[in-house]
Amino acid sequence: MASIRRRERKDGSVYWAVLYKYQGKQTSSSFGDRQEAVDFQSLANRTSPEKAREVWAARLRPQRVVTVEQWVNEHIDHLSGVQANTIGQYRAYLANDIAPVLGFIPLTELTDRDVARWIQDMEGSAGTIRNKQRFLSSALSTAVKAGHITSNPAAGARLPRSERREMTFLTKEEFGILHDSVTEYWKPLVQFLAISGARWGEATALRPGDVNREEGTVRISRAWKYTAGTGYTVGAPKSAKSVRTINLPQALLDRLDYDHEWLFINRDRGPVRIHGFRPRVWEPAVERAELKIHKRPRIHDLRHCCASWLIQSGTPLAVVQAHLGHESIETTVGTYGHLDRRSGQAAANVLAAFLPDL
Repeated sequence: MASIRRRERKDGSVYWAVLYKYQGKQTSSSFGDRQEAVDFQSLANRTSPEKAREVWAARLRPQRVVTVEQWVNEHIDHLSGVQANTIGQYRAYLANDIAPVLGFIPLTELTDRDVARWIQDMEGSAGTIRNKQRFLSSALSTAVKAGHITSNPAAGARLPRSERREMTFLTKEEFGILHDSVTEYWKPLVQFLAISGARWGEATALRPGDVNREEGTVRISRAWKYTAGTGYTVGAPKSAKSVRTINLPQALLDRLDYDHEWLFINRDRGPVRIHGFRPRVWEPAVERAELKIHKRPRIHDLRHCCASWLIQSGTPLAVVQAHLGHESIETTVGTYGHLDRRSGQAAANVLAAFLPDL
């Protein structure tokens, strides 16, 4: 992982060095502007130091460099005959999914491997991922027509085939093994993600005041958003129904630390970022647990686990919808309906009465 150090030259001037491994050796890049160093570090951690160096080399060229974020923004601005809510959805795709990972990359430097990695790391249903890929591919097709690039690196990208294949569900025993593989400091966050079913951006944006320990509830009303250039900001969650109050076990709430600005903090007492948590905490824990559970869950799969545990215990889908903050019951049924066989069994019982006695 790339890190930043503040340094001084012999003449007393200050600069920022971003340290990282390149071709197997420790090296660094220097920046006179701290924000530029932060942007370089963020891109290196989201993609790779090699890609970050390519991007910055392209930015230093004398001709105007059009980045992926700039082009997609321009593409959206020039769409015609598209409904306002669809335009809003496209802008959300750009802000929440495309810009954080691909936004800094110049169009001419974007490769099919960059797109493949973006798709692989994306969280959400198979259908949602397909929609985002198709939107990006459409924007890149217009870039080909405009002469910015010669081919579309998102065209023909391999996509997840089905929602069920994409989700990983853990039993109570499997989650226990995974939980034991997580370092002690991070266990409360992992427990909270699994029991609350909250999205990563929602959980990490919680403040101590959002928890009512007397009533055993947590109010989810905000989420972290990332925009290239400005970084992380706190905003509204995914949808109106995502603003919700959920009940959680008192034992879980008693394990949390309420002495800081955020309910969950990193070791530097700042907000927890997924680009640090995933490679440093989550992936090593999954690696340690995989030999016993033979599964490789993603962080987002903890949300799926929460839903599956509720459904298996007989919780109505409408309650599951409210707990997870789905926009509609159709989303809940479409995502987890295959886990709920109660209605199917009831139908079978009714039909059994019509069988002739043989």
